Amino acid sequence: MKRSFGGVAAIAAVCLGVSLGPAAFAGVAEGRAALQAGDLRTALAELSTAARAGDVEAMTLYATMLKDGTGTPADAAAAVAWYRRAAEAGSAEAQVDLGYMMFHGEGMARDRRGGLGWYEKAAAAGHPAGQYNAGKVYWDGDGVPRDPAKAMKLFAAAAEAGLPAAQFSLGVALLAQPKPDAAAAFNWFSRAARQGEAPAYAKLAGLYLLGKGVDKDPVAAQTWALLGEAAGDPLAAQLRTKLENDLTPQQNAAARQQAAAFVPTSERM
Repeated sequence: MKRSFGGVAAIAAVCLGVSLGPAAFAGVAEGRAALQAGDLRTALAELSTAARAGDVEAMTLYATMLKDGTGTPADAAAAVAWYRRAAEAGSAEAQVDLGYMMFHGEGMARDRRGGLGWYEKAAAAGHPAGQYNAGKVYWDGDGVPRDPAKAMKLFAAAAEAGLPAAQFSLGVALLAQPKPDAAAAFNWFSRAARQGEAPAYAKLAGLYLLGKGVDKDPVAAQTWALLGEAAGDPLAAQLRTKLENDLTPQQNAAARQQAAAFVPTSERM
């Protein structure tokens, strides 16, 4: 792999007893602050400088700016190159991003197995998104033999870490088993829904309506159906219509009140 001048300079500085660490750290800290403040020109300048000086976090942030075209024309190929440098330096965040671009063929030829390999590196380092993405590949059998058991282990690790998409997917997987575990699925759908994972709303509505994994509660079912409908879920809209006709006006009013008061709360602080 080609090395940029920044990497060579860092090696030379170490040989001379000069530390580039503080300068690179200052650049990434200032770049991150500028990015959060919407000062894209400063963010791009600081992060690109720190990235070329060898700061791994700066490489990842700079790559994301290049990928998304934030403050600079989008350049997927350049983003891949910077993600790769950071990934090879051990950044789990960059490994996930590189894996995604590789898996989907963004900025490079599509390579699903290569992308999965980077997901798995990040997953092994305990990165929830890496665990979830690798789990999805094995669950779907996308480019590899389908392996639900491996997928569920990966989903579970990411779900325990608080990733709502993984919590939802684990709930789906638990219901898809030869012996479905509705109570465990309800728990994971609940955790995902409380974090605002919209696909979980209709699942919760259905479980409350049928009394699977939880006691029947038509008002709770209607509450989650209303939230799902508001999020654009057609299944939730169908459930809402059915329940609207089945519930009393008081029950419908209670569900609307509960839905209006709902505020998603992240588990990951």
